[in-house]
Amino acid sequence: MRVEPCCQALLAQLLPEVDPQRQGVCIDVGVGTFAFYCQIFAELNFKSLAIEPLPVKALKKLAEHPTLTLLPVCLSDQDGEQTLYVGKFAGIFNSNFSSLSPQWFGASGHARQAKTVTLQTLIYQQQIEQITCLKLDIEGWEWAVIKQLENIESHLLPAVVMFEYGGGVNRGKNQKGWAPEFFENTLNILKLLKTLGYGSGVLLDFAPDCQEITFDLHQLEISKLDKLFPPESVYGNIILFRDYQPSASQLSQLCKPYYRVNLLERLVNTLVSR
Repeated sequence: MRVEPCCQALLAQLLPEVDPQRQGVCIDVGVGTFAFYCQIFAELNFKSLAIEPLPVKALKKLAEHPTLTLLPVCLSDQDGEQTLYVGKFAGIFNSNFSSLSPQWFGASGHARQAKTVTLQTLIYQQQIEQITCLKLDIEGWEWAVIKQLENIESHLLPAVVMFEYGGGVNRGKNQKGWAPEFFENTLNILKLLKTLGYGSGVLLDFAPDCQEITFDLHQLEISKLDKLFPPESVYGNIILFRDYQPSASQLSQLCKPYYRVNLLERLVNTLVSR
């Protein structure tokens, strides 16, 4: 399915229901060069933070929006500087695949130093009192950030967490974004969020014939979390809610327009599923 536009449609509809008074901040970590979630957040009149170490011109232009702040840093597990491995896909440099992990399949040998801040430091520096949505797309580094939720005060836990998983090949290959070290971290994220009280969730995968998978994290056994991911999974996003429960019918209605993929998307799927 068409993952990013579907996720954007879901958040555009559901975030105002989660936080109708717009009391919390929405944080877009790993903005990339397209699918600007921070723009959606700002247009919904949420205070929006865009965390992107390699901002493109279009993002810098968006940062002129009065409720959007661009921070050209990496969110990580330490303050200071770390090596950022510039992304590469199909032999072409692509900053969307840039990662702090040298083992990430999209990371190239081309590296640069990037300023890094922890989640706690970000909260302190930006004087954040409430987080409505934390969206993470940081190429294999999601666990390094999400594990910090365990150490922040409960009132600061995001109402909604969205994170990316997989990538590069389908799950059955056990390689690239599905290599054991990365898939284990995906499962670690789910285990921690379950412990922290997150329940209702929806999984959206790029596989052509995949539809949304709704689940209740409270009801899933930790030892069976891997069963959430179909064998044909390629990459996708999981959206989890802490104190909100959208209905399965509502999610289905919102996702249905994004089931079909076009020819180009099918070609990309074939390329990354080899």
